Amino acid sequence: MTALPAKESGTSPERIERARAGDAAAWAVIVTELGPVIRGYARARGVADPDDLTQDVFTAAAQRISGFRGDWPAFRSWLFAIAYRQIVNRYRRTGRATASLPAELAAEDPSPEEEVVARLDAGGAAAALEILDDLERDVVLMRVLGGLDAAAVGEAIGKRPGHVRVIQFRAMAKLREELLRRGYGAEETA
Repeated sequence: MTALPAKESGTSPERIERARAGDAAAWAVIVTELGPVIRGYARARGVADPDDLTQDVFTAAAQRISGFRGDWPAFRSWLFAIAYRQIVNRYRRTGRATASLPAELAAEDPSPEEEVVARLDAGGAAAALEILDDLERDVVLMRVLGGLDAAAVGEAIGKRPGHVRVIQFRAMAKLREELLRRGYGAEETA
């Protein structure tokens, strides 16, 4: 078996097959590429220990990968579905109905995804996310932070793609209104 290059294309079906076969190098590339995205999603959802949740997501994925069938975008969606369920289960266990955003979202050495969340926080959008219900917040975070399309988000949360787009549209309208109410972007509309 050949070694994986340090940086491999995100569309490699061979990587999924090698991970399914237990190839540690394939898993290392997957975790390196998608770990920060899952961690950023967990942080934005207010998970107390996003690193722990990220590890749980990849552990669950490793245990269940033999049943996964699909390409790289479907794999990303599958990981977000696992993360979504893990978060919901944690909130059920702790009795926490909603997630509040942590005060500090940026990591010491942030990934590009975490930098986006940090910029959102700096601009007031992270605080504005609190006005969204959990489903709206999940849709926005998966679409914006996770880069998933409507079909992938729908698969992750059990909704049709059209419904995901409607949820996102309404959530973005709420966010826009809240940001304008807080004085962000007022100079652009004047």
